[in-house]
Amino acid sequence: MITKSIGDILAGRPLFSISKDTSIREAARVMLENGVGALAVIDEGMLAGILTERDIVFRGVAKHLSMDDRTAGDIMTPDPVTVDSADAVSDALAAKLGDRFRHLPVIERDKVVGIISFRDIPAEYVMMFERFREMSAAH
Repeated sequence: MITKSIGDILAGRPLFSISKDTSIREAARVMLENGVGALAVIDEGMLAGILTERDIVFRGVAKHLSMDDRTAGDIMTPDPVTVDSADAVSDALAAKLGDRFRHLPVIERDKVVGIISFRDIPAEYVMMFERFREMSAAH
């Protein structure tokens, strides 16, 4: 099967989300139970941010924040870069997935529908994209 869009990669995959008021510990538990490395943070039905394992480690644990008293809203990445579910896989790579970001929220009709991870991208797409960037930089 040829993957045409980001939506193709996410097809049938549930969205895991939390609220800004979810404790850091509870957010980590949700990640563990669902085998995911990032959660959408939803506020009033809209994407407020993204919370990743790295956020928990570097913005929470490393700064000695209370895992029970501090919240996802305290350490999340607010207003994250997003991609649309209809976008081509190359658009996710162009949005710095793998370079600056390991996870990108995916939007469909102004609602978050999933999170794409760098490891979700087929290796052949990554290799082709890298080759294209190298060729473009040379000219």
